[in-house]
Amino acid sequence: MEIDLAALPDDIEVLHHLIGDLVAALDHKRAEARAEIDRLRHIVKLLQRNRFGRRSERLDDDQMLLGLEDVDADIARAEAACPASSP
Repeated sequence: MEIDLAALPDDIEVLHHLIGDLVAALDHKRAEARAEIDRLRHIVKLLQRNRFGRRSERLDDDQMLLGLEDVDADIARAEAACPASSP
């Protein structure tokens, strides 16, 4: 959301409303980013369980590498997209 700082209203109530909208939008984006991070972490856990589980349940090494190929990059991208905040 782009805001023209030169065109901000002088009314305090309107500014408070504007700030509230911005905070709500950032909270929504943060929640989406955290959901994506949680989804990717779940995938990693499943892949690790398949990799290090009982012998009969293990994935082939090539399948494991295929599954993990982009997960680290996806997690880093999702964390970078998530606005910094205290948990």
